[in-house]
Amino acid sequence: MLKSYYHLAKPGIIYGNLLTACAGYLMASRLKPEWKSFIALAIGLSLVIGSACVLNNLYDRDIDKLMDRTRRRPSVSGEVSVTNGLIYAIALAVIGFGLLILLVNSLTAIVAAVGFVIYVVLYSYSKRKTHYATLIGSLSGAAPIVGGYVAFSGTLNSTAWILGLLMVVWQMPHFYAIAIFRAKEYKSAKIPVLSVVHGDKITCYFMLVYSLLFIALIILLYRSEHLGLAYLVVMLIVSIGWLIVNIYGLFVSSLKQWARKSFFASLVVLLVMSLMVAIR
Repeated sequence: MLKSYYHLAKPGIIYGNLLTACAGYLMASRLKPEWKSFIALAIGLSLVIGSACVLNNLYDRDIDKLMDRTRRRPSVSGEVSVTNGLIYAIALAVIGFGLLILLVNSLTAIVAAVGFVIYVVLYSYSKRKTHYATLIGSLSGAAPIVGGYVAFSGTLNSTAWILGLLMVVWQMPHFYAIAIFRAKEYKSAKIPVLSVVHGDKITCYFMLVYSLLFIALIILLYRSEHLGLAYLVVMLIVSIGWLIVNIYGLFVSSLKQWARKSFFASLVVLLVMSLMVAIR
């Protein structure tokens, strides 16, 4: 039973967002964290994200049963009832936001709340209506790194905004790749992702545009924050490598196989970016 509740909170999403939140905090603190606020951020933000994921799972249980990837979720199988799921989500949110407000700062709690509302309300609704839901969802995905940064800095300055934009731009090719290699599942569930609405090739072009924007923001962050040369060199290598992988999508015959490679390449980029902004 505990395992069902664990998976209902989408631990993979929690861990990925926690990685960027910690990176943002360590960047702002210049690797000199205040351990009480750092630990409170990690736990509090994880609980808030978990709550949002539980609510999203409960809302999506009708379409989740139509896709192979999601039809075994506890919200679909009935292992966790809607009532128990709601109680679980509320408990996670109350504890999570409480930790952020009491042990971190109110600005971090506000950033987390904005991301929470965007994901639970705007993204969950728009996901069934428009392919722009991917962009809407990416705004909530940017909240953790911004929240991590302001958890230490206490201010929503230009660096915080650039970090948020970096995450928005990174997420678009990442999720578009998923939309390509899982297009059949999205189509069966009548979810209008870009690849279903406009086709794989158009999706590939959009991936290229966002990959280029990612490189531009990498350079902008370097110039605005006066980061070290190591950051710039390493990030240019991995981001240009990702761009090259995405260019191949215009020429390969098996787009689904290529999309999986692009997806995994994006994970490498995220890991390296989190490390490099953390150590500056």
